[in-house]
Amino acid sequence: MTSTQTIVTIVLVLAILAFRVYRQTKEQRWLIGKMWLVPLIFLAITIVIVVLDTVQYRLAVVAAVLGLAAGVGVGLYQGNHTTLRIDKPNKAVFIKVTPLGSMIFVGILLLRFGVRFSQMSGLTQQQLASGAVPVASPAEVLLGSGLLALAAGSVLGLRWFVLRRYESAQETAV
Repeated sequence: MTSTQTIVTIVLVLAILAFRVYRQTKEQRWLIGKMWLVPLIFLAITIVIVVLDTVQYRLAVVAAVLGLAAGVGVGLYQGNHTTLRIDKPNKAVFIKVTPLGSMIFVGILLLRFGVRFSQMSGLTQQQLASGAVPVASPAEVLLGSGLLALAAGSVLGLRWFVLRRYESAQETAV
């Protein structure tokens, strides 16, 4: 990876994160049946990356499972920092995440990308230009897998929080 590719990658990641934060400042409509699509995609990506990480270090799966469990807790906490309006007839929830909730998610992802980019700091310019893939230390693999699963878990935990609120509102209406 050349310096230009690194800069483009960093700018692209920052742009995606900025767009995500911008979207979260607006109220979003989640259909109860379809709100699980994003967590499923995120979990699928996480599983693929963790499987690739197990090639370098077998305990990446353990770090991912622990990260996923902690992430669900973070997502539930993030849910406490959201504003919800429930639309029972249309089976929808209108959600607005506070800046603190957005910063939690973005912080986790930035840590994850920071760990991965730190791996490349030890490579020479010739190695980067040749497309050499850096070998991660066990600590970097564990931290990277754990942080990615933590982010996926936080997305899952937030959906679970919303579902619990939706169901409790349904029970009181009946």
